[in-house]
Amino acid sequence: MNLIELKGTHLPKRAIWMMIAVGLMGVGVSICVHADLGQDPCSTMNIGIASKIGLSFGMWQAILNTALFIMIFFLDRKLLGIGTIANMLLIGFIADFLKPIWINAFPADLQFVWRMLLAFGGVMLMLVGCSIYMTANLGMAPYDCIPFLIMNRTKSKNKKLQYILLRIAQDAACVLVGFLCGATVGIGTIFMVALSGPVIPFFNKHLAAPILGIKDMSKLRTE
Repeated sequence: MNLIELKGTHLPKRAIWMMIAVGLMGVGVSICVHADLGQDPCSTMNIGIASKIGLSFGMWQAILNTALFIMIFFLDRKLLGIGTIANMLLIGFIADFLKPIWINAFPADLQFVWRMLLAFGGVMLMLVGCSIYMTANLGMAPYDCIPFLIMNRTKSKNKKLQYILLRIAQDAACVLVGFLCGATVGIGTIFMVALSGPVIPFFNKHLAAPILGIKDMSKLRTE
């Protein structure tokens, strides 16, 4: 279902909750970065590259996402929407904005157990945000479009398995690039990778759908 098909009484509500979701993801990423125990694969790559080329996380993420957005626009624009733009431009800058706040709020020598709790809390915020964002269905994040671009141009009898394999390969490549560029890969990354599969569908059904007033989840792309 693309943005055009969503026009109706629920569109304003979905747009508001989509923006809230983007904010939650930005806060979650910023907390994981401060905990310094790893974060989601895409952020790991972007943090590593940004540190290498001397840009802020938000600025580099906006640049990369803009390049991906242009490519996706010409290849499969039905994947895009207003949510795509909000995701690609706001999450990184929200994380940059909150960075000095967390530095002042938490001591530099924070014990490992507290850092682990921060990382877990940050991951859960990201997963809640991802669930609401996906269920609002106002456009996919540029990063999330890549497996679908590949799937739509290949023939496979098992699309679900193909998506899983493509997503694993994409996430693994991003983690590797981030690690080689000096980004932290740790328990926060493991939390994100391990929990995304079971937790997001649960949140989709029991949190995001009720919030958005959606009764038939089968019509939404929520992979």
